[in-house]
Amino acid sequence: MLKRIMTLLALVMVLVPFLAACGGTTPTDTPVAAPTNTTAAAAAAPTNTTAPAAAAPTNTTAPAAAAPTNTTAAGSTGTKKGNLQVIWFDWAPCQALTGLSKNFPEANVEVRCVPIAQWHDQIFTDFAAKGGADVVILDSQYIGEAVKGGHIMDLTDWMKTNIDVADYVPAALAAYGEYPAGSSKYYGVAAEGDTQMFVYRKDVFQQASADYKAKYSKDLAVPTSWTELLQIAQFFKDSNGKYGVQNGYTTHWCGTAACYDQIATHWNQILWSFGGELWDPTTYKIQGFINSDTAKKALDFDTELFKTGPEGQGNFQFNEAVDALCSGTTAMTTIWYGFGAAFIDKNSCKNSANLAYGVTPGQDKHFLSLGGMGLHVSSYTKNKDLALDYVKWFESKDIQLQWAGLGGFSARKSVLASDTFKNAAPYNSSFAEAYQYVKDFWNIPEYNTMLQVQMDELNKAVTGQEDSKAALDNIAKKQQDIIDEAYPNGPTK
Repeated sequence: MLKRIMTLLALVMVLVPFLAACGGTTPTDTPVAAPTNTTAAAAAAPTNTTAPAAAAPTNTTAPAAAAPTNTTAAGSTGTKKGNLQVIWFDWAPCQALTGLSKNFPEANVEVRCVPIAQWHDQIFTDFAAKGGADVVILDSQYIGEAVKGGHIMDLTDWMKTNIDVADYVPAALAAYGEYPAGSSKYYGVAAEGDTQMFVYRKDVFQQASADYKAKYSKDLAVPTSWTELLQIAQFFKDSNGKYGVQNGYTTHWCGTAACYDQIATHWNQILWSFGGELWDPTTYKIQGFINSDTAKKALDFDTELFKTGPEGQGNFQFNEAVDALCSGTTAMTTIWYGFGAAFIDKNSCKNSANLAYGVTPGQDKHFLSLGGMGLHVSSYTKNKDLALDYVKWFESKDIQLQWAGLGGFSARKSVLASDTFKNAAPYNSSFAEAYQYVKDFWNIPEYNTMLQVQMDELNKAVTGQEDSKAALDNIAKKQQDIIDEAYPNGPTK
């Protein structure tokens, strides 16, 4: 998150404070190019990723009232050097950033919170008009498109003296700013981090502990591998409701275009943890990677895991996964930390007191899907120095600690290790550990086309509509064709 943000606006109106993922883009509204420092929309927020905050919003969670459309909050006026505008999509983190940015000492900052469906297109329409916000918050998958268009500034040299790069989780530093992958050229820094957490019914685990130990000769605890998670899920599924739940595990299995990257970001982390890869980013070769024997093993595994969930879950999105735990039908899920606030809200989640949180497991290796978004300076800003000062200010440790106190997820290791962050929410301690394992997928301009191929085929496989090998071969062929057409002379250098 949601990367991955483009689903369930209805859920967002009630839930999501900070959401997942690397975000999504299947916009439905037509944006209008906007000049810098103009008022823009703040609608109900999205679905994909990150921790509690005030108002509520995939590629995310606490209760709040939806913000009215076409509102903007700006920093207070005073003896400041000028004005800046930041653009994000409308969800609780955007509202939190609005309040935080009032403290920026050098400029009056207007945080423009646009409807999620307009987020990508509004920014890129503004880019086309060589205007818009001074500072833009982009999903990690948008970076290639922005860089190739010349729309965001190269921050590589500036970061060397203004950003404490050694204090950032390396994968996050790369995902939110580096393009092309492995180039050491940076066009942004982290705005909001996210990854996927393990959520489970601790009361159900306790009730079943003796029977589970009698059957498997080991304690029932937070799983340390995907195969152990599957074993626990099968145990509960086969128990026929004995412990108060009918199902072992569910997640966001949806594979349609409206679901952006939901099943993909679930399965990718299993593939990586089993030792597989989506592609070779240095050669842009997909054949032999996503359809490898290891990938087939990972998809066959996921098909078995799918069988432990509720009927009809093949179209489950984030809100259904949350509800499966909160309503009491299911024992476990993995989902973006951005939905954490939905679980701890006792008014909307009747099993809130019975839930506990842990790190999503690995397997032969340990990788978790990266969500979140980056902070970038527009190439068209007329306030370059102020915009860079704002980025430096927001990324400073003191401000990142304040951001954590508002429910934000930082990518700075020192902030994640702080008591301020760990005590901000019951799942934050596990986030601090989980975020060390994050990994992202392609951030090239063709990602959306490639993504939908993968989403459709993965869903067909786990729901039993297609053999796993056929699904992976189809993905490999179609994605390789997309890449070869876009890059006939090989990868971008």
